[in-house]
Amino acid sequence: MSNQTSHPLGIDLNEFPVREEYIYLNHAGTSPIPRRTAEMFRLYGEEAAKYGSARYGNWEIRLGKVRQTAARMLGCDPSEIALAKSTTLGLNNVAYGLDWKPGDVVIVEENTFPANWLPWIAAERDYGIKRRVWPERDYRYNLEDLEDLLRQGSVRLVAATSANFSTGFRQDLAAIGELCRKYGALFCLDAIQTLGVFPINVKELGVDFLSADSHKWLLGPEGAGIFYVSRDKLDLFKDTSIGWMGRENFTEFHRLDLPPDPTARRFEEGSPNMGGFMAMGESLNLLLDIGAERISTHNRELCKVLEDGLEAQGWTVMSQRGGKHASSIVTAQKEGIDTAAVAKSLLKNHGVFCVYRRGFLRMSPHLYETVGDMEETLGRLEKAVADLKA
Repeated sequence: MSNQTSHPLGIDLNEFPVREEYIYLNHAGTSPIPRRTAEMFRLYGEEAAKYGSARYGNWEIRLGKVRQTAARMLGCDPSEIALAKSTTLGLNNVAYGLDWKPGDVVIVEENTFPANWLPWIAAERDYGIKRRVWPERDYRYNLEDLEDLLRQGSVRLVAATSANFSTGFRQDLAAIGELCRKYGALFCLDAIQTLGVFPINVKELGVDFLSADSHKWLLGPEGAGIFYVSRDKLDLFKDTSIGWMGRENFTEFHRLDLPPDPTARRFEEGSPNMGGFMAMGESLNLLLDIGAERISTHNRELCKVLEDGLEAQGWTVMSQRGGKHASSIVTAQKEGIDTAAVAKSLLKNHGVFCVYRRGFLRMSPHLYETVGDMEETLGRLEKAVADLKA
């Protein structure tokens, strides 16, 4: 796509060279990174090549600034932020680190992404906790079902996902947090499908733990993410995420008896993904400069163009159309159409990168794209379907 188009958010479209190759609609999968993020990778690589670890102190200062940036995004203190190498790692910290007691119950969502399912199965196997499954009904999660599960008692934790990866259904996080407080349950959030688009203030929402890699809506690299632990919940963790960098005064290498760091840094167990975390920081700054409220409004405008156009072409939109449960993910299906083949054709022959998930065509646009891009996508979709019928 051309980068000469003006942008309503005032974004320099040259920041996103992916536009030269694709209309990129797979931000719910893995996002392209902005130029500034790629430049930080280059800077780190040059310093590492030229100076080795002589610049380590400077790099640590930069990581401290990334924690501060992440804390601003989440509305918490930097001491409550650990830099994590994946969403899965953060969720595993909770699943394997909490001081579980016999009879503890975890509520998990049906048809969620495996990262927020498998750790709780493992905890059930290894610690004897019990799982209750929050059912999906017509591609939605109803709060009445959650409260029914909570009312049964013994619930230690609710493990929710901010938006479903395949349907795009966005959870009402404030309502979940309120129910967790009402029934005395902890609230653990996999935020990877909305953080970077919709505001998430962990304190206002009552979130106790949050994990999100940066490679989706945060526009960062894979293997670099954020793990949040509320300061007043740190004492609930066993010393399971053990490593030399997670100890207090960890540079005292001769000491083998150092206690865990008193902050969330205790979960940064070993040598960090230094270049990845510093690059992630550049993407976080870009998003904060624009603001989540503006991003979510813009992205929903893009989604509405897609939704209206898909329906005009005879597709059934399966994702939520507007309202508090709509995300930046649009899913649709059409009778008699091989959706997987359409997605492949769009990428191979028409320069549109979207994907097939759970029987749906999934499109997930982001902030640097325009209404014109979405209209162009719809035209190319019509051609791709016609090609398959020919």
